[in-house]
Amino acid sequence: MILDRAPEPVKIFKTEWVSDGYGGGKSPVSSSSFISANAFLLPTGFAGAGWAANMRLASQGWADTARVTVVIKWSPKLAELGQWSQIEAQGRIWTVVQDPKRWRTRRTDYITALCELKGGTP
Repeated sequence: MILDRAPEPVKIFKTEWVSDGYGGGKSPVSSSSFISANAFLLPTGFAGAGWAANMRLASQGWADTARVTVVIKWSPKLAELGQWSQIEAQGRIWTVVQDPKRWRTRRTDYITALCELKGGTP
């Protein structure tokens, strides 16, 4: 199956919720433990619009992808993947911006997660 030959090694960091220190609620932070997997990274679009997207131009004049869809073959350890989880792939940190979706058919079982580029390198 093609999902067994996913080319991109990724690290998936679970989200932990910590107090904001002001008694107002909790904020998501990335855990230090991670799950390793192989995935497909599909360029999906650019974060922001107008000038925000234009700020992401690379030196050669090509726009840098700021939004990807990550496709990973399902395994029970992926149950921890959720919105605000961090994924390290291609030497960058990506943040899951929507709840991941699980897709099941008779032959395939996989999860997709929409991610945006956040921050710099790990």
